Amino acid sequence: MNKLNKLNNNRSLNKELLATYKNFDPDIVVMGHADKVHNKTIQEFRSIKKDIKIIEWNVDNYLLDNTEKKFQHRSHLIDAFFITNADKIITSCLGKNNSISFFPNIFDSSIECLKIFEINSYKYDIFYALSYGVGSGKIKSNKSDYDRELFLDHIKNNFPSIKTNFFGYSGIQPVWGVDFEREISKSPISLNLSRMPHLKYYSSDRISQYLGNGSCLFVDKNSKLDDLFNENEVVFFDGTDLDDFGKKIDYYSKNHIEAKKIAKRGWKRGHKDYNERIITSYFLDIAFNKKPTLDYSWPIHQFFK
Repeated sequence: MNKLNKLNNNRSLNKELLATYKNFDPDIVVMGHADKVHNKTIQEFRSIKKDIKIIEWNVDNYLLDNTEKKFQHRSHLIDAFFITNADKIITSCLGKNNSISFFPNIFDSSIECLKIFEINSYKYDIFYALSYGVGSGKIKSNKSDYDRELFLDHIKNNFPSIKTNFFGYSGIQPVWGVDFEREISKSPISLNLSRMPHLKYYSSDRISQYLGNGSCLFVDKNSKLDDLFNENEVVFFDGTDLDDFGKKIDYYSKNHIEAKKIAKRGWKRGHKDYNERIITSYFLDIAFNKKPTLDYSWPIHQFFK
C-alpha cells in the first residue's frame, strides 16, 4: 500500500481516509504533520458535515521545513492551528476565520516511560542525538549542522575527560526506537539543541523525549523556555556564550547526584503540567471556543489575523 500511495500521489490513502471519516462521523478532525492529506479530502470532510471542526498541530520550527508554506496552503480549511512556537511571526499563515496557538511539547508517560534519574551508575556523562529525517534518516555527507555541532565540538575539544554518547555526529549514525531508549539511559545528562533560528518557546520534541525520560536537560535560555520551566527543573545555559555552556557542562558531568535531582524535578513538571490529557483538553477548548476547562500552567498565546 505504501508503494502504491507513492505512485499515485497518496490517492489511495486519501480515499481510505474519507471512507473512515464517513464511517465514524466525527465532530472534530485532528491532524498532525499530515502532509499526505490532500486539501480536496479536507474540503470533502466539510462538505459532508458543515459544522465539523478541523485542527492541525505541528512541532517544527515555523521558519524551517516549509512549515509556514504548508500552513498557508491549507489555512482556508483549518479552524485552528497549534504549534510549539509563540513568536508573532506564526500569524503569517492565518486567514480571517481561524487562529494559531502555542502549545508545549507533549509529555506522555506511556511513551516517555523511563526514569533515568533512578539509575545508579552510567557509562557516559552526556547524551545527544542529531537526526536526519524521522525514523530512518542517516548522516548525509553533503549536509552540515554547524549551529548544533558547535556545542558538541566544544565539549569534545575542551573537555576530554567528559564521556560523551553522541549520535548523528562525527560519523556515528542517528539512533532510533528501542536503541534510542537504551542509549539515552547510559547518561544522566542530555542536551536540548534545536535548529536555528530561535523562536519564542520553540523546541523540537526532543525536550519531551529527553526530559520526559528523566534526563537532566540542558536548555538554551534564548528559547525563553524559562517561562515553562525553572532553574531547578532544567539547566539553562547561554547559547551565545560557549564559556558559560562549557562551565555548566563540566560542573554537572562531575556532579551526577545534583544533575539527577534536577532531572527528577523537570520530569515531574513535564508529566504533571504538559501531559497528553492536558494538551488535548487545551486543543478542544480552543477548537470549540470554550472557556478554559483546566488551569493551564503555561502562558497562553492565541493569535488571530
